[in-house]
Amino acid sequence: MAFMTWGPRNAFDDLARLQREMTRWMEGPGGDRWPLAYPPLNVYDDGENFHVRAEVPGLNPDKVELSVAGEVLTLKADRPLEEANGSYHRRERSAGMFSRSINLPDTVDASGVRASYVNGVLEVTLPRAPEVRPRKISIEAR
Repeated sequence: MAFMTWGPRNAFDDLARLQREMTRWMEGPGGDRWPLAYPPLNVYDDGENFHVRAEVPGLNPDKVELSVAGEVLTLKADRPLEEANGSYHRRERSAGMFSRSINLPDTVDASGVRASYVNGVLEVTLPRAPEVRPRKISIEAR
C-alpha cells in the first residue's frame, strides 16, 4: 500500500481518495470482498422450512451454541487459536469468540429445529411455525 500525502487540495478530494484506498484494501484476491460478517452463511426457504448453511471449519460441533427466539436465529462459538511450532508469516483465519444473529422472514417452530455439521458446514433446518405456514383451503360445491 502506498503512503498517501495530505495536501492543500480540497478536503473532499482527499476523503474520496482515502475511501478508494480503503475499498481497494478490503478487496481480496480477484476483486472479491472479504466477508463483513462471520461466519459467512446462506439462508433459503423451501416453503415449509428455512435452511441456514454456515461455513465454520475447525469448530467442535459440541461447542457451538444455537438458539431461536421468534424470528431470530443466533449462532455462538469459540474458534480456538491454532498453535504453530514456529512463527506466523501470514495469519488470516480469525480466532476467538463470535456471535451472529440473523432475522428470518417468519416465526419458526423452535421445537422442530434440527442441525447437522458435516465437513465444516453447519446446516440448520428451521420449520415455519404452523400459524404462518400457507394452508390450502378446500371449496365446497353446493
